Amino acid sequence: MRNDLEIYKELNILCVDDDISIVQIYRELFSLLFKNVYIAYDGESGYVSFLENRIDIVLTDHSMPILTGLEMSKKIREHDSSVPIIMLTALENLEMLREAIDIRITSFIKKPLSTKAIFSTLSFVAKSVLADRMLLSIQKEQIVYSTYQEKLTYDKERTIIKNDLAESQKLAEYSCEVLYKPRDILSGDSYSIRKLSQESYFLFIVDGMGKGISAATTAMLCSAFVNRSVDLAIKKERFSLKEIIEELIEFIAPNLLEEEVISASFVYYHESHQNLEYAMFSMPAALYMLENSETVLKLKSNNPPMAGYTQSVQTSFLDTTNLLKILFFSDGLNENSLKNSDESYAKYLRDDFKKARDIDSLELQREEKIEEQEDDITVIFLHKESEKC
Repeated sequence: MRNDLEIYKELNILCVDDDISIVQIYRELFSLLFKNVYIAYDGESGYVSFLENRIDIVLTDHSMPILTGLEMSKKIREHDSSVPIIMLTALENLEMLREAIDIRITSFIKKPLSTKAIFSTLSFVAKSVLADRMLLSIQKEQIVYSTYQEKLTYDKERTIIKNDLAESQKLAEYSCEVLYKPRDILSGDSYSIRKLSQESYFLFIVDGMGKGISAATTAMLCSAFVNRSVDLAIKKERFSLKEIIEELIEFIAPNLLEEEVISASFVYYHESHQNLEYAMFSMPAALYMLENSETVLKLKSNNPPMAGYTQSVQTSFLDTTNLLKILFFSDGLNENSLKNSDESYAKYLRDDFKKARDIDSLELQREEKIEEQEDDITVIFLHKESEKC
């Protein structure tokens, strides 16, 4: 534990008084105690000295020329709301005391001065300054640590996500574009795009229930396990969408909280089959359009949300012979509130999808309509090359 003399060594004090003899006493008393002692003989000079130096404590008389101690303190408070200000006064002017309290003068020392009163007040104020400084240092360390952990979390999420088409953005005859926008570092969304062979592909979007660590952990577990299952299927040269989903359910069910559910989309596309096999668990309906048509169609979920009690898996097929474009997405896309409205972006999504020629144009339209992003967003957009800008 540091003694009372040591606490001053890290601090700078500004002493303001128009009485030269008083200033000389301050200089002699404080020069061996404080790190630096700054002197001023009027309120204006004291204010300038405060601006030019790093001051930890202000000790000032009230009755001074040019600016009084109170006037100087008001100007200091405009720049620093927390620096301790100790004012010397006869404590007889009640109106001045009210004003001093209003601008948060830290402490008063009654005239005539005594060394005991000065050091008793200074000791209390100096300990408060150092305590605040220590607290601020701890807070900064916590922020640095938290930022570091958030970066590691984000890096881990990006490592778990697999996109085999990231460079080419080609899925057979379709351009395959992704929008992945976590609202926070801990994302409840994840996805995977895997190339199974020269003609077959797998798409996956998962949306964990709720927000924060629980949803993010569930999403990352699902994504990591699915990627492992896909890797094994590629090695065996045998892929079954239903088996991939059933393996995930068997793995994730014991790890879910009692009321926790998962929304997810699983898609298998084989170019030569001219169809798209899918299983959607309580996900927003995918939107798609056919060539030479102006109608936006919906591909609705064919399974309830995935949960610990899920027993069966239903897969369905979409004929892709004339498929022009299709949009799979998590509910963060369509449930976002509109600007100055209680309605959601779902009101405009179909029209915006109809006009969108790529993922960027769709996102531009969305951002023009929403107030702020309210949830994690994951979008996979497949479109014929002729539809690309």
